[in-house]
Formats: sequence, C-alpha cells, structure tokens
Amino acid sequence: MPTITADKLVNHDLYAKTKVEVLDSTFKKVVKTFSAGQRIGNIYSWIQGKDGIYYMIYLTKADYDNLNPVYVLHNPFKLDVPDLPNILQQIADKAKADKIEKFGVVGYYLQTYLPYIVGAVVIAIALPSIIKSIKK
Repeated sequence: MPTITADKLVNHDLYAKTKVEVLDSTFKKVVKTFSAGQRIGNIYSWIQGKDGIYYMIYLTKADYDNLNPVYVLHNPFKLDVPDLPNILQQIADKAKADKIEKFGVVGYYLQTYLPYIVGAVVIAIALPSIIKSIKK
C-alpha cells in the first residue's frame, strides 16, 4: 500500500469518526467540537506542530475572508477522509507510471512478472520428478 503524506489530503473533505475538537491558531483554545460522522471541512493546508501534523481548515467563508482558520490534529482513529481510497489509487498509478517510464514497458513487466514465470517453469520441470519419487 502506498504511503500518504499530508500534502496529498489538501482540497479533500475531512470528517469526524469520533468526537473531534478543532483549535484556534494558538493550538490551545477549542473553537468547536464535532461528533462522529460530521463534516469538519475541506483541508486547506497543513502544518507540522509540536504535537504532530495539524490540518488547517476554514469553517466558514467569513473565516476564509478574515484569514481565521482552525486546526485539527491528525489522528487516524478520529478523522476520516472519504476520498482516501481514490488518493491511494492515484499514488499507486503514478508510481507504476514512473516505473514504466524508468524501465520501459517491457522492462517493467519483466521485472514485475519474471519471478512468477521462473517459479512456474521450475515447478513444471521439478513436478514430474517429485511425483515420480513419491510413487516409488
């Protein structure tokens, strides 16, 4: 499974799996609390804080206009990004495309499937001998 970084979640909606508290820019004052299933908002950006990664979200258009974001501490047990499967698929597709570009189509598929082909050939050659020795 591909690794995902916070920058890949920008412009995707964030939902609460359990109770989630959003903080002001001091990272101390709770601005709002969301319960399970509620949409917190669209991830505008992220920052690395002393406690970990925080997602920056504007709750309303007025907050955006006044540059008044809230911050949500990353916690995979409390947060959900419904687009995550699509994001992971895009990462995997890009990795595959990069490998094909690097090795060429034939090289990529040989590198990917050659171990299985060799294994099948070895089994095909060895299997009759193994069956013959078992029957004796």
